[in-house]
Amino acid sequence: MFRRSSRGQANVETALALIFGIIPVTFGLLAFSELAWTYHALATLTRQGARYAATHCWQDESGSNVVSWMQANAPAFPDRPLLASGGIQIQVNYWMHDPETRESVPFSCAGGCTPDCVPDSVTVSITGYEFNHFFPFLGLPPLHVPPFSTTVAIESAGGNPETDVSSP
Repeated sequence: MFRRSSRGQANVETALALIFGIIPVTFGLLAFSELAWTYHALATLTRQGARYAATHCWQDESGSNVVSWMQANAPAFPDRPLLASGGIQIQVNYWMHDPETRESVPFSCAGGCTPDCVPDSVTVSITGYEFNHFFPFLGLPPLHVPPFSTTVAIESAGGNPETDVSSP
């Protein structure tokens, strides 16, 4: 009776399972986790930037103080350096509400940080981000992340009600 040797068969099956199953699934989970982390960081940054803008003085129409604060205080995520380089665009829009027409119009004021220059609300948006991790290795194009935006009502505009002083 002829008997086949099955020595090493388990090693080959384990190697095939690793190569075609476990390793791709592991890298897929890592890529998805990094994408979810980045998505959460950008959504959080947008909310924090809107809250900062709502509680600090209006400086200019571009919201340069808000953009600077967001770039300096962004939560940790893999592409955080793109905020400083402009790869991720931050837009700040201030609004004034017309009670008669019930429309919001862009806010503008020449006075700077004064009690007379207080908008009604602010919208902070993050646009232009492309998630590009792991995808080049797979030959896939970058994933275009949808823009994030948060609109909140202006609260104190940086004013301190106890001292009656506004600060940037």
